Amino acid sequence: MKNILLSTFLIAGFVAKSQTHRFIYDVEYKKDSTQNITTKENYHLDIEPKLVKYYPRDFYIGDSLVTNNLPVTDGSKFNTSHIVTHKPGSADYDYHDVLENVVLKLSSKDSQNWKLTNEKRKVKYLNLQKATTNWGGRKWTAWFTTDIPFQEGPYKFHGLPGLIVELSDDKKDYKFELVKSQKIEKPKNNMYIDYMIENSISVDDKKYRDSKLKYYDSPVGYLRNATQQTRSSDEFYLNDGTKVGQNNSREVNERLKENIRKYNNPIELDKAIKYPL
Repeated sequence: MKNILLSTFLIAGFVAKSQTHRFIYDVEYKKDSTQNITTKENYHLDIEPKLVKYYPRDFYIGDSLVTNNLPVTDGSKFNTSHIVTHKPGSADYDYHDVLENVVLKLSSKDSQNWKLTNEKRKVKYLNLQKATTNWGGRKWTAWFTTDIPFQEGPYKFHGLPGLIVELSDDKKDYKFELVKSQKIEKPKNNMYIDYMIENSISVDDKKYRDSKLKYYDSPVGYLRNATQQTRSSDEFYLNDGTKVGQNNSREVNERLKENIRKYNNPIELDKAIKYPL
């Protein structure tokens, strides 16, 4: 396991409630479960006094670039796939699914039935204990620490007697590893996250699946309608900077559909949507 950038001073400071406590995880996962190819990305877990947020680091990078008036370099591709939020101590989660420039908000009640084991180990300054659970169609193993008194973890995982430091499933599709901790004395809002949350569309399970299938049926058409571009000649942009217009809409549509089918290996495997060929 990598060295976690924590100090005795930081650990002692976690009990303060006025700051934002940010935990950064390395997330290594298989977008396509049929291929032995993994993708690694950083995710932030921000524990604020009134809200806990879990999101890709790219939201932070994008906000920093705009705030500091810095340009986005050519070829940059941002991962802004989802934002997960809930109130501290609550099992009521809001999952914000970012479909390019359309955001669906699916609310759910999520908790894990953890089984604590007697296995323990020490990494750097942290004393870790092992726990297991079956959740979301997968078997999970977690290593948590009571040295950091937050019953939180990446994504929707929570409820252990301390922060989850390491988490993986038995299929080896997902691995979360805490690599850094920050205490932010004067936190500021993230314009991208605030915009996504404020402009999200609330849906229930059925509407969520219907929306995802409708999006898959014609991604370009779905996004064009959502951005109120009524004419096929109207142009709009994807999150990766691709300009979509009349000349390339069919090509972009097929590429998006192929990616949706191929990269369909969600954390909650039992909620995977079956897309038609």
